[in-house]
Amino acid sequence: MVKQAMAVVLAAALMTGGCASAAAPRVAQDPQGPAIDRGVMAEYAQRIPAGSRVRVERTTGGTLRGTLIKAGTDSITVQRNTRVPEPPVDILLGTVTRLTLDQGSSTGRNVAIGVASGVGATCGVLLILAAVLGGD
Repeated sequence: MVKQAMAVVLAAALMTGGCASAAAPRVAQDPQGPAIDRGVMAEYAQRIPAGSRVRVERTTGGTLRGTLIKAGTDSITVQRNTRVPEPPVDILLGTVTRLTLDQGSSTGRNVAIGVASGVGATCGVLLILAAVLGGD
């Protein structure tokens, strides 16, 4: 009887949600915003080759993803990745908090990881239940 109760509790623990939550930031946010050196940002932006996919985070809190057209000392020009073509956007480097190369994410890879995780968890629970309930 104790083995069956332990198996049910263990199976329930494995099936419920995870321990971590992505709802809140893990580091304290500076209310004045991060201190960004525009010269360093301009130098970095100029080293990125034109035509690269970039992700631009702004001081206003917005994020823009697109293709880098050109990078100057005061601004960068980005062509947004949209379904409907839009004109290129000039962004002042003083309003940029982070500029990174956008690696993107593969939808197929993410689906495969999710399916593999689900199958692995289900097999693990079934093996534990079979070992506890059928192994007398």
